[in-house]
Amino acid sequence: MTLLKFVSAGLLVGLSLSAAMAQIKVEMVAPAGAPDSNFQLPDRAIYTVRPANPGDLATLDAQSAAGTTIPLWNANVTSFGTNYSFEMVGKSPLVKQTGQTSKITSPVIPVIFKFETTAGVLLHTFSPIAADPVCSPAGTGYSLALASPLLNDHAYTVGGKNIGNTQYVDFFQRANFYEYTKPGSTNPKYHVLLTQSNSSTNPLTVTVTVKGFPIDSEPCGEVGLIEYNQWDSLLQGTIFPELAADGVTAKTFPIFEFYNVVMYNETESNCCILGYHGNFTNAGAFQTYAVSNFDTSGAFTGSFDISGMSHEIAEWMNDPTGTNPTPAWGHIGQVSGCQSNLEVGDPLSGTTVIVTMPNGYHYHPQELAFFSWFYRESPSIGLDGWYSSNDTFKTSAGPICE
Repeated sequence: MTLLKFVSAGLLVGLSLSAAMAQIKVEMVAPAGAPDSNFQLPDRAIYTVRPANPGDLATLDAQSAAGTTIPLWNANVTSFGTNYSFEMVGKSPLVKQTGQTSKITSPVIPVIFKFETTAGVLLHTFSPIAADPVCSPAGTGYSLALASPLLNDHAYTVGGKNIGNTQYVDFFQRANFYEYTKPGSTNPKYHVLLTQSNSSTNPLTVTVTVKGFPIDSEPCGEVGLIEYNQWDSLLQGTIFPELAADGVTAKTFPIFEFYNVVMYNETESNCCILGYHGNFTNAGAFQTYAVSNFDTSGAFTGSFDISGMSHEIAEWMNDPTGTNPTPAWGHIGQVSGCQSNLEVGDPLSGTTVIVTMPNGYHYHPQELAFFSWFYRESPSIGLDGWYSSNDTFKTSAGPICE
């Protein structure tokens, strides 16, 4: 873990969610022969992306211009003699803007999981809004997320330069394109900010009927396991239609917050996904969203509180479709093989920094890789020629991964 030397400042904002949600019951079935009594979670957190087929960039930009989805921009970059087209959230920092700030409504929706036996006996409740004085004495997962640097201003002075009094991922994006956002350059007042809605909803409650082994004891408390594909199908097919009446539409970027609940992919041995970002066509428009666990369990190396949420917000901002192509890179961070997309969190998964907010809490957002790292730009267009937001990467990703 590294410590960024940041100047503390900030404004606490709150969000409550509006109309009552239906109680949703879904059966999660453990794989046949699952070792109920001795299953152990791996100590390595994994993050992923769930890309849909959002259509061509022209279609997305048309929706953005019409205001039916979030603000988007695209451009091209050449690397290793190949031209790559990419789409990002906000306005382009590369072209002079009259209005340099983009604001996207981003409700944080707490998801309460109630794990029950097939006989209806409650095993455990995992709730972002419930007090947990042992594992989270400073506040609930939800209240801490709302007070975090992901949604509130903090003064970032990095590399001896004032990057701005802003949100953490916006600080990253300004540093990511610093050649264009620095004082006296193209867009020195450039920002992409998450804002909270004025409406309020009750938390979403999901009842999980389990067969097999759904809960694992960890250094602090329990961790619940759900199946990734079942959850996402429930989210897109059932939960989003319910949320439409509350104004959660393709014009917004909702973040679904878990508390010490992680996902496995098909079998428990394919564990553990602590967060992902995705997209699908919602009422004819490009809908983006993120899912993230607020982790206080101590089960995963390099994962604390908002690490996963910072990872997913930054990747959503830089790769909202989940398909922005890059030259192949890998054998670093959570990537054991080769990968060819602009997922800015993956190369540095497990590498966190500390940001202390006015509530006194020491948050752990993740360090993130710069645009120039992926496309092997030299010099980097990032802050001071850096290749990552805390200067861990001293060079680009290097030769094409094989």
